[in-house]
Amino acid sequence: MKLNSIKKITVLAVSISLASCMSVKEIGDLNMISTRNVDSKGDYVLLRNYMGGTKKELKKSKAKDLEQAINNVVKQTPGGEFLKNVKVYIINSKYFAVEGDIWGLQSGQNMRGYSLGSKVQYPCGVNKCIGTITDLTNDKVCQVKNEETGKVTTEKYSDLKKAE
Repeated sequence: MKLNSIKKITVLAVSISLASCMSVKEIGDLNMISTRNVDSKGDYVLLRNYMGGTKKELKKSKAKDLEQAINNVVKQTPGGEFLKNVKVYIINSKYFAVEGDIWGLQSGQNMRGYSLGSKVQYPCGVNKCIGTITDLTNDKVCQVKNEETGKVTTEKYSDLKKAE
């Protein structure tokens, strides 16, 4: 009886470990890739390095085609237009993922009505703090530098209010 229970537990453990395995295969390296037209005379700058390639991001990727995978990474950064130094992956022989440096137009970045350098009020403990937005991380959060302490924290846009 005890041996039968041990067999069941072993089979269950092996099944769970096999189900959680993820197959990631690099299928290409590219210098530059975009799903949009890129203006050859545009004044593009590097906005973010090495986006899209963490284990968490690869595991989360459900892009059924390369275009969707590129857009998922580029749209993480406000102003992002294209990727350079790109690695292309196929996950579980089913999904695509890309990683690379995001390039785009620096000026005029705006996310949910906030831009770089905006003064904002945000909750810090039981008090309200005043800070300046230093990075528009994605469409949910940004980096804010506290005016008093100089400490940079990640804040949700929904928690921010414009400060005078």
